[in-house]
Amino acid sequence: MANIAKCARASEVLSKVNGKNPHAFSARFTGYSEASEGIMAQQREADRRLKQIQAERAVRLKRGVV
Repeated sequence: MANIAKCARASEVLSKVNGKNPHAFSARFTGYSEASEGIMAQQREADRRLKQIQAERAVRLKRGVV
């Protein structure tokens, strides 16, 4: 039974690859934006958050609250 499903899925993928539906694989990435979701954007967000945490820690240390 599993082999039938596997073959059916392979046939579906192959028909998409052969060009019957050229947008079949790109449709799942339609809302993706490299500028806001890519690795560089994630790194910028992590750097921003780290600076924020360091600033908050510096303020606490200045006040004497650790």
